Amino acid sequence: MDMDFIPGRSTSQRSGQSAESKEQQTTSGRTPARSETESEDDAEMAIKAEEYGIALPRKLTPVSCGRPRKARHMSADLCVQFICEAMCKNEWERAAGLLTSHFQTLVDRGSSRLTTNAEIVWRLGSEILLNHPKSTIEDINVFHETMKNIGVKNYLQISLEQIYHLLCRGDTDEVNRVVSSLDSWRYGQHSIKQNKLQKLIQAYRGVLNYRAWVDRRSAVIENDLGYASQSSTVQAMGSYYRQATVAFQDIVQFPGVWDPFILSYVDLLESSGEKEEAEKVLKEYAYNTKNPPNPNAHMYLYEFMKRNGAADELLIKELRVLYSMTPSHKLMLKFSRLLDRSDSEDNQKLSLHVLFDLLDFSGWKKNVKAWSCLAKRLKHFFHHDRRAWILESWQPRQSWWPSYHFTSFLAKNDWRECVKLGLKKAMVAGMLQGPGCVYFTCIYRSGRNDKKTALRHMKTFIKKNNCGNIP
Repeated sequence: MDMDFIPGRSTSQRSGQSAESKEQQTTSGRTPARSETESEDDAEMAIKAEEYGIALPRKLTPVSCGRPRKARHMSADLCVQFICEAMCKNEWERAAGLLTSHFQTLVDRGSSRLTTNAEIVWRLGSEILLNHPKSTIEDINVFHETMKNIGVKNYLQISLEQIYHLLCRGDTDEVNRVVSSLDSWRYGQHSIKQNKLQKLIQAYRGVLNYRAWVDRRSAVIENDLGYASQSSTVQAMGSYYRQATVAFQDIVQFPGVWDPFILSYVDLLESSGEKEEAEKVLKEYAYNTKNPPNPNAHMYLYEFMKRNGAADELLIKELRVLYSMTPSHKLMLKFSRLLDRSDSEDNQKLSLHVLFDLLDFSGWKKNVKAWSCLAKRLKHFFHHDRRAWILESWQPRQSWWPSYHFTSFLAKNDWRECVKLGLKKAMVAGMLQGPGCVYFTCIYRSGRNDKKTALRHMKTFIKKNNCGNIP
């Protein structure tokens, strides 16, 4: 790869000032004005930027006196910017090439600078390796082992990152090797931070024991083992079960987000018939105030309760908490249906609010199920004289939903992509705005040949039932 666009060269050129300008800077205490040579260098950098399709940041002249930064430090900082830009654009091969040139910063003699550079290279390299289409297990191991030797203070964190990469690749044997090598590792005093990291490493060991337990259980269920083999397999399952349980119990004692470990722990307990213990773990994980707010914790508890036949009231209670945290969650459609089935009028009213809140988010704008549910709810409430409920949800959105959901451009685009989506949105737009609204009119014109009968019935209903007719 041609690396001429790395800004180190032009930076070094700019650092060469004349003796006269240096003397002026020393005597006056101020930075001298930019010379013609510097302007030419900036122009040269701009031309190189055009060639490589990147925008080089303009060098700002420092306004304060003091010790100037070294040219290689400035070059390294710009290189990091280019790497981040490439990563944001998913240009992983280009990012890897830039990172290769950035490795030279690890020869810096300053201890503080070396520590910072090592951590930057480690974090950028980990992300690139995880997403690079051509990265291999060998590349991952070589990179992390190298970084461990350079950034010894981050040894455990780098090892955890290595374990994560290997688990994503499914290489459990290599994970076992890395975890085993960390059992007796220490650096300096055994601090609290290191203790927590050790617990996290043991939790990953628990994941390995859980996976081994799952494999043994599958072999026993399939009944393809002899009596002696089956007996030894069952004994091994008990050992893996105890080790995994202890590791998971230790990690959940610390406040944090432990979703992968909780899922493994709950499956381990539930598959072993300890459903009460599994429910206790999930409730503690969801409602312990020491843990940060986590919508997934309530989703896991809801799914567990649903699997085990919990009553609708309990499911509604759990989803209500999830709704207060994440109104755009995928379970909100299910929440709306549960509320609609309830005998409580407050729940039925809330079901309409849930659908409106859901469609406030752009990720649901083209979801046919969401628009179908809203159209059905609105039609039902018009039939049962619940128009005040509709107005309560519609009035706060009356000023911005038409331009957000119901423009002529969106109508044509929705009809072209999905006819059903266009019909459902047209029904909702007509009931909220009346039959003369832009969206319904465009859909009516687009479908007057193919969906003439359906649109005619829709228009008849909308004329009698829309928010414009509500006193």
